Amino acid sequence: MQCTKNIRIKEEETKIKIKSILYILTLIILGYLINNLSHVSPQLGDYETLLWLIAFLILTLSFSGTRQIIAPLINIRFIKRPSSYIYILFTLTIPYLLLLLCVHYELLLDDTLIFYYKHGLLKGESIGGIVNSVFLAPIWEEVFFRGVLLFFLLKFTKPVWAISISSVMFAVFHPMYWIITLVSGVLLSITTYKTKSLIPSVISHSLWNLYMAKLFLYF
Repeated sequence: MQCTKNIRIKEEETKIKIKSILYILTLIILGYLINNLSHVSPQLGDYETLLWLIAFLILTLSFSGTRQIIAPLINIRFIKRPSSYIYILFTLTIPYLLLLLCVHYELLLDDTLIFYYKHGLLKGESIGGIVNSVFLAPIWEEVFFRGVLLFFLLKFTKPVWAISISSVMFAVFHPMYWIITLVSGVLLSITTYKTKSLIPSVISHSLWNLYMAKLFLYF
């Protein structure tokens, strides 16, 4: 009886792994195709982020495994918990102080970014860029990194490893600010894990991107 139960558990884990690999491969293919839309049509290229968000959400919600992970995390119960606001505050404050430190001492950031910043050559994002970075990108990045990836890893490993792995992968996607995104990834993951909601991390991510898009030049 116990042997049969163990076999079923292993079969279920195998199915989950196969579906997860299929999901990731499909995401990669979709991302590649959408990222190359500008080569096909410059007009479509202007809507890459929006198209990617729509495609990502449809794909993610189409897989039962990812849908089961995301559904419980779309809730507003965090509003009643004072600790949620503390997590959001730390998620914004710590990366901000780290960024100022890195820029001031010219450490751990892309040399071009520091040069442009110190010589006043940086330009704020356009309206389209702000919409993409503040409203669209945070949604899919949080759903994927702090939702699908983090809580998938939590099924197989301890929270410290799940948070670390998802944060490192998040940093790999943002090499110019890798140290900032690594720290932010850890804080956002902790926020989602503790609040059991993706909304606080989306809010934090959006506010941070707004700062980087428009306010980084002044503060």
